[in-house]
Amino acid sequence: MYKIKKKLRKYLLKGPTKDIYEFLSKLRIKYYSKLSDKEFLIKNMKSNTGLSVNLDNPKMLCEKVLWIKYKYRNPLMKTCTDKVEVRQYITDKGYKNLLPEILGVYDKFDDIDFENLPDKTFLKSSHASGINQIVIKNNTDFENVKTIFDRASRLNYYTKSREWNYDGLKPRIIVEPFLDMSNFIDYKFFVINGRVEYFAVIKEINDEKGNQSLNSKFNLYNTDLKPLEVDVKRPKFDDSNFEFTSRISELFEISEDLASPFPYCRVDFLVSEDSVLFGEITFFPTGGNSVMYPLENEYYYGNKLDLNQIENKYIVGE
Repeated sequence: MYKIKKKLRKYLLKGPTKDIYEFLSKLRIKYYSKLSDKEFLIKNMKSNTGLSVNLDNPKMLCEKVLWIKYKYRNPLMKTCTDKVEVRQYITDKGYKNLLPEILGVYDKFDDIDFENLPDKTFLKSSHASGINQIVIKNNTDFENVKTIFDRASRLNYYTKSREWNYDGLKPRIIVEPFLDMSNFIDYKFFVINGRVEYFAVIKEINDEKGNQSLNSKFNLYNTDLKPLEVDVKRPKFDDSNFEFTSRISELFEISEDLASPFPYCRVDFLVSEDSVLFGEITFFPTGGNSVMYPLENEYYYGNKLDLNQIENKYIVGE
């Protein structure tokens, strides 16, 4: 069933059928709203991957990540999830030079004065995941973009994903200069108990509207820069002639520093030939539903995530 769902999602997210997908998503959210967080996480994982998980005695990495999603409540997570507030965290850590330039932060779309902005800009919501848009003067349908961000302003992303760190974040719109993403590669570092254990390199990141491309190529590597022999159900690129950034060791160190307060997270950077830009800190990649096959890998990396190291003050009851 989950394989059919995955194919249907990819089909519906294209072109005019995207509205149908969003409508079906709303129905799904309404149905799932009756479930407890624990019930939601178990059912959602089963629906998305076909995998049954045990949150009472988690062993696999995906189970432990879902346990964290269910039980872990470090308030710093909210700061690092908010795409505006995280900039202060990055600055306090000493990495202000890695922050992308912003042209403005607005409470609502109507506040944005596009006449005084460059001809091409990039908009993203600060309080949710995946709500982005490239805006081009005399080309973009502004009413359509306004509808997207007005709708987003009413969204509490927690109700969609049950990611506590999104609950109650202030809706804002960040305007950034347009970046030609064909010049950048996305590096994502997975940090477990303070150490980068593996990382992803992603090509063909965004589509023409600035949203994450369904056709992006996703490769995983260990810290020795060797391919990780796993299947995460995403297409890979041919890396026979690929060269890692010369700053890869530095990015390991920065990722571990930024992730140091948390048991598990992913730290992202956009990397070009001449620059490195901080992307985001993600606590639950793919909503916590990412699985590495064969499952021996889940047990291997799950064994590295020691939930007993989490301070009791951040753990909530049933």
